Amino acid sequence: MKLSIVVSHPIQHFVPFYRALAQEEAIDLTVIFCSRIGVKPYFDKGMNTTIAWQMDLLGGYDHVFLPEADSITSTSPLNVNNPWVGAELARQAPDAVLIYGYNFLTSLRALVWCRRNRVPGMMISDSELKTVRSSRTKWIKKLVLPHILRRFDAFLTVGDCNEAYYTLYGVPRENMFRSPFTIDEDTYQAAYRDRVALRAARRAELSIAEDEVMLLTVGKLLCRKRPADVVEAARAVKAAGNPAKLRFVLAGNGEEMDRLQRIVEDEDLPVLLAGFVNVDLLPEYYAAADMILHPSSRDPHPLVMSEGACIGLPLVISDRVGAAGPTDIARPGENAEVFPVGDVAALECVVSALTADPERRAAMSARSREIFDELDMRRSVGGMRDAVAFVTTGKGN
Repeated sequence: MKLSIVVSHPIQHFVPFYRALAQEEAIDLTVIFCSRIGVKPYFDKGMNTTIAWQMDLLGGYDHVFLPEADSITSTSPLNVNNPWVGAELARQAPDAVLIYGYNFLTSLRALVWCRRNRVPGMMISDSELKTVRSSRTKWIKKLVLPHILRRFDAFLTVGDCNEAYYTLYGVPRENMFRSPFTIDEDTYQAAYRDRVALRAARRAELSIAEDEVMLLTVGKLLCRKRPADVVEAARAVKAAGNPAKLRFVLAGNGEEMDRLQRIVEDEDLPVLLAGFVNVDLLPEYYAAADMILHPSSRDPHPLVMSEGACIGLPLVISDRVGAAGPTDIARPGENAEVFPVGDVAALECVVSALTADPERRAAMSARSREIFDELDMRRSVGGMRDAVAFVTTGKGN
């Protein structure tokens, strides 16, 4: 079965998924990239850093770059516009096509090609309903989205919030197939197995003692990610005397970096701003940590949750993070604690309680590992297999 995947650019989290699909005997996979973003070093405005991913993004699966790829330098909806995508799909003659999202012009071109040529089109995205949207945006989505989504034959879903989104806009439940976004699973599983040694080595590098409880935040230091809430929580912890030696570590860079660094230094807060950490070193930071904190005000389904769960960490997240749900990677009351976004007092209360309760942290840690095993690469590939079977046996649109 010939499967084509249309995606904006080589994304480090998704590459392992393509490699796993390429090992499936029943699937003949080709990935179509709209741009070369990420292949070479580039300046990331949000991270305020030149990024050169320390991993192989293109090996282990068949792929092509569309002719327009060199001229596309950002992933804004109007910029990802590849008129040649239809010609490339015609050349590949796939039995089914997986398209990432619907908001790129190229995605819509690929969908139109599928409809005209009676080839099943499938979609994957991390859209959810937690993001605060204006009344106008909600009205437009309610008016337009059902018409677009009806053109797809199946949907690979990444979690509970994602499925609620599709349900709201009229997608039948039988057209949804759970296929969680993947991580570099082999690397993180190896880090979990070597966690004790990696923890000791990285903590020594960071000058964090073994008896300190390390709370790790990973991501760009942007306002919407609310890194300032981490610093505010650290201020509250210090004011309370910090008897449990709680240390906050932010791995990332961005527009808030300099301002937060000044606050941390001026007030001598228990915060370490580590700057941008590349993918080859990031597992060591997870291994060194005792908990993950993700305070963002808008984050559909951050892969930080899966990476942290794979290492076996409790997850502390805001109620705007779209990775929480009864069958998702962050399960409140099991491996996750959820606090109202922007409520620093509630955040400080949660982290202080967990810091003072190592037995609770240990139980959440074990549950994170169990949940990750439910939602690992096998589940992602299995969801794709089920979706392909659904659309190619005449049960789709």
